[in-house]
Amino acid sequence: MSETSELLETSTDDSVQRPPRPPGPALGPYYQFITTDLKSMQWIGSALIFRHVSCARPSIEFNAKAAVTYDWEVLYENLFDMRAYRVNISIELHRGKYDEKVNWEVDWGDYTTNGTFRIAQYDQKWRGAFFSCNGFDATISKEVALGLTYNAVWDDLLSIHEINPFHLLVWGGDQVYNDFVLEDIPFLQNWSRMEWDEKWKFSITKEAAQEIEQYYFNNYTEHWERRPEMKQALGSVPSLMMWDDHDIFDGAGSYPPLLNDSPVMTELFRMAQKMRLLFQHHTTPSKARQHRLFGYQGHNFLAQCGPNLALLGTDGRSERSNQTVAHENSWNMIFEKLDNELENVQHLIVLVAVPFSFPRFRLAESLLDTWKKVVMRWRNIPFSQQTNSVFGLPELYDDLLDEWTHEAHIEERNRILARLQEFSEKKRTRVTLFSGDVHCCGVARFRTKRHATPPLHDSKLMYQIISSAIVNSPPPRIVIRAAHLFSTTWYPIVKTEEALIEFFNQAPEYGAKLFLRKLLPNRNWCYFEQCEMMDWTPQDSVANSGFLDSYFWSIVDYLLVLIGLSTIVSWKNKRTKKKVALNSKSKLSSTSRSQNQPKREINNLKVQFWLENTEKSNGVVPFSNYDLFIPDLQ
Repeated sequence: MSETSELLETSTDDSVQRPPRPPGPALGPYYQFITTDLKSMQWIGSALIFRHVSCARPSIEFNAKAAVTYDWEVLYENLFDMRAYRVNISIELHRGKYDEKVNWEVDWGDYTTNGTFRIAQYDQKWRGAFFSCNGFDATISKEVALGLTYNAVWDDLLSIHEINPFHLLVWGGDQVYNDFVLEDIPFLQNWSRMEWDEKWKFSITKEAAQEIEQYYFNNYTEHWERRPEMKQALGSVPSLMMWDDHDIFDGAGSYPPLLNDSPVMTELFRMAQKMRLLFQHHTTPSKARQHRLFGYQGHNFLAQCGPNLALLGTDGRSERSNQTVAHENSWNMIFEKLDNELENVQHLIVLVAVPFSFPRFRLAESLLDTWKKVVMRWRNIPFSQQTNSVFGLPELYDDLLDEWTHEAHIEERNRILARLQEFSEKKRTRVTLFSGDVHCCGVARFRTKRHATPPLHDSKLMYQIISSAIVNSPPPRIVIRAAHLFSTTWYPIVKTEEALIEFFNQAPEYGAKLFLRKLLPNRNWCYFEQCEMMDWTPQDSVANSGFLDSYFWSIVDYLLVLIGLSTIVSWKNKRTKKKVALNSKSKLSSTSRSQNQPKREINNLKVQFWLENTEKSNGVVPFSNYDLFIPDLQ
């Protein structure tokens, strides 16, 4: 086992082990939200349950004021000695503005388990949580590994859920990290050390394929069932998920055709897809279309969350190559579905695992592409072993090529941006983007160039929320500071301004005033809810707040922290902070109102970042929240 692996095991919970263990005889239930059918007035979802093949099928019962109907479906009769069941659930959608509480109980034969989840009634405002990067990758180092745990940020999320139960969990990619399959499976260890020309022609043996597929299966059950925070979340909040590269292996799809289309990598992708469909969508490759997933070769979804909100999940991995993110046929199917199925929806959340807007690193892209060509042509050149990944290419090559803003993908992105603007204008629907992947958090904004249209009427106004990571380690702060030095305002298509906005006024640590406000490298998650209230303060107003707020106090706070006087910074900023509220979880209630804020009978979207404080105090890690209000399109 490598040094990295040993560090990972000593710095995280004992509940997760490598290689992952086979599961116990019973797994689940894990709940999924699918959509609301407003014609039949039904909430539609499913539960995933596993039982050892030697045992009889368990029974499940639901208890709610609304009528609940369900039926059982066998997904796999025998998958590594487990039978996989899907329970298709329909719940009567009542008119009203309060939670519908649904109690469940599973009788396994020799014992029972039970729990509760809540759904929104027809007239209710939906609320939920969004996050990404739910594990540690293979590059974690000693400096960042020590002290990190799987559950720290999850515990904060679940504490909010206890106060104000979520209707929905939105998982933005990297639900599990399968990178270690390349280190833990002997066949793949040997394959990774093969000569270059032999490696990309080599095929997986039948025995190795069985072992690798079981590894993917066990890795899901290791996290889904043995991490208490995940088991609690999956059993108490219905989820929607969209995968990303680490659900397959690092950089999946972002490699040259020689690698991407090789027998071993193609087979790894097939196995990861099979397990992704099973655990993340409660389906199989042959039943995915029947279970409402759609696409040319990928698996996208469109979920209607009551009459005023919809969520589109875009699959950015199934059809990815080093030239495209998704096939044009899939994009046509997506926009046809949006056009035909969404009527009078006031807000559309588009889930794109990788940020749609992010700093451009053109020089780094060019240098890494040149280095890639060199190492592909002349192997074993000096320093290549130290700088290359297990696939023999520069370590950061796939990370940059993954980005929507990479030169290889920016034209495709701009075409999709223009089509989203057309959809927004035609349907008068506000579009907001949710993304993760980059292990930091921030807010980007598209709008009409030169502010020519007021925000309430600007169909080009789209905010992008970046929330990453709920578990994985943040990048070094110097990297985030360097990202601020690149251009963060662009004009990608006609009459459109794109920018990373100065959103974070104060740091989670001591509430210190920030000089660089666009991205923060703290682990985090996002709360979101539909709301009638609005905070009309411009979200990038800190940029225009004057010299003292913008520069002077930022420098003073930095120097005070540097010389060890952080207590003074905390005291000073507790008296003045407006956006940051340490542990003020009561602010989450959707029923709270400010007397000074206008009330409008519409469905705006409130997004609330919760950031982990990296300065631990008395063994407790406090969290800070930052609010963004996104208006409906009038």
